[in-house]
Order: sequence, then C-alpha cells, then structure tokens
Amino acid sequence: MSRRRSADAAEDLDQDDAMSVAQSLQEDFIGLIAIFDRELANESAANAEGRPKIADAKAAALRGLSLSQQLSELLRNIR
Repeated sequence: MSRRRSADAAEDLDQDDAMSVAQSLQEDFIGLIAIFDRELANESAANAEGRPKIADAKAAALRGLSLSQQLSELLRNIR
C-alpha cells in the first residue's frame, strides 16, 4: 500500500472514530434529557429546591445535544 493510500485510510478511520464518538454523545445527551424530563414531570421528586437544578441540568444537556449534532454535521461535510 502506498504512503498516500495508507494516510487516506488512517484519515478515514480517524473520521469514522470521530463520527462514532459524536453519535455516542448524542445518544447520551438524549438519554439524559429523558431522565430530566421524567424527574421534572414527577412532582414529588422535583421538589421546589431541586426543580431549578434539574431544569438547569436539562438545559445543559440540550446544549450538549445541539453541539454534538453540529459536530456530526461538520464531520459529514468533511467527507
């Protein structure tokens, strides 16, 4: 295999790995958001003191999901 083809193969592998990481992050953030939604819907668990903290955590997870989606889109456009 030529050096160029070897370098191309390594780049493809790195990009595939990066895409896999971005997709895994998206799945994790989706799961977190679902957990926070359930906690916010459960009024006994989301007491007056804890509710704002759960809402803040959900907002952070939504930002993380958005960023991981943007990363996936960037990686798709690089190919």
